[in-house]
Amino acid sequence: MAQKDYYNILRISKNATKEDIKKAYRKLARQYHPDLNPGNKKAEQKFKEIQEANEVLSDDEKRKTYDLYGTAEFQPGTGRTTWRWQESTPGGFEFNVGDIGGFEDLFGGIFSSRGSRRRGPNKGRDVEYQVTIDFDSAIKGSIRDITISKQSKNGKVTTETLSVKIPSGVDDGSRIRVKGKGEQGIRSSGDLYLRVKVKPHPIFTRKKDDIYFELPITVYEAALGAKINVPTVDGTATVTIPPGIQNGSKLRLKGKGVHNIKTKKRGDQYVIAKIAMPDVINGGSKIKFEELSKINPYNPRTDIEKYMK
Repeated sequence: MAQKDYYNILRISKNATKEDIKKAYRKLARQYHPDLNPGNKKAEQKFKEIQEANEVLSDDEKRKTYDLYGTAEFQPGTGRTTWRWQESTPGGFEFNVGDIGGFEDLFGGIFSSRGSRRRGPNKGRDVEYQVTIDFDSAIKGSIRDITISKQSKNGKVTTETLSVKIPSGVDDGSRIRVKGKGEQGIRSSGDLYLRVKVKPHPIFTRKKDDIYFELPITVYEAALGAKINVPTVDGTATVTIPPGIQNGSKLRLKGKGVHNIKTKKRGDQYVIAKIAMPDVINGGSKIKFEELSKINPYNPRTDIEKYMK
C-alpha cells in the first residue's frame, strides 16, 4: 500500500507547527464532517483521512515515526461518528455517539465539571459537564468540539477531545448523553452527560416551542394600522398591525418558532404590540389630542369603575 501524505491531506507544509496543524484540521474536519454531508461517500472518506492525518501529526511521537518510516509503524483510528437518539428524563433527551477522532477544543473554558456518579462495581463513573450555548445555537443546532478530563481504572487522569452535535430545539436544562465517554471501569466505561445552559437573547424569549417578541408601535400605528418588518430566528418577516389594536395584543407568525425534538413540528413566533407614547408632546400636538378626545371619546376603565362602586 502506498504511503499516505498526511501533510498533503491537511494541506500544510512539513515544517508546520502544532498550531498550524490544529487550524488546518479544524477547518477541514468541519468542511467534510459526515453530518454536514449526509450520503456523500467521498466526503465521508475524506473526513476519515483528515482524522487519521491529524491523529498522527498532532502527536509528537507518531509524527516523528511517520517522518522517519511512513505509516507502517502504527495503526491510527479512523472511526466516524454515529448518532442514535433515545428518550431520557422529562424535558430532556439522550444522545449517543460512537468513537470519533480528536477534535481540537474550540470552546475551552466554557465547560465545567458537575460531578459524577458510580453505576455499579464493574462500570466506571458517569461524568457530567455543563455546556453553555447561545440562543441561536439552541434553536438551530450546532456542532461543538469539547475536551474532557476523566480518570481511568488505574487512577490516571487523561483528556479526550470529542465532537458533539447539539441538535436544534434543545432548551435550558436539556441533557445530552454521550455513551461510554465517562470514567473507565473494570469492565466498561461510564457515560458522559452534557447539561445544556442557554444564554438569554436580547430581544427574544422562549416558552416551550414558541418564541415571543415585544414590538413597540406608535399611537398613530395603533390607531390607523400599519405593516412593520420584524426580526425572527429565520430573518425578517412582515406583520400587519390592524387599526385600533390594543396594547399587549398578540400577532402570530406561524411556523417561526422552535423545532420540537420529539414531534419534529415547529412552534410559532408571537409578536406582542407595545404602544409607546411620544417622548415629548408639544403645544400643537396637545391641541390635536384634545380635539381628538372630544371627537372620539372612550373610557377604557369601565370595568374597573364598576368594581369600585
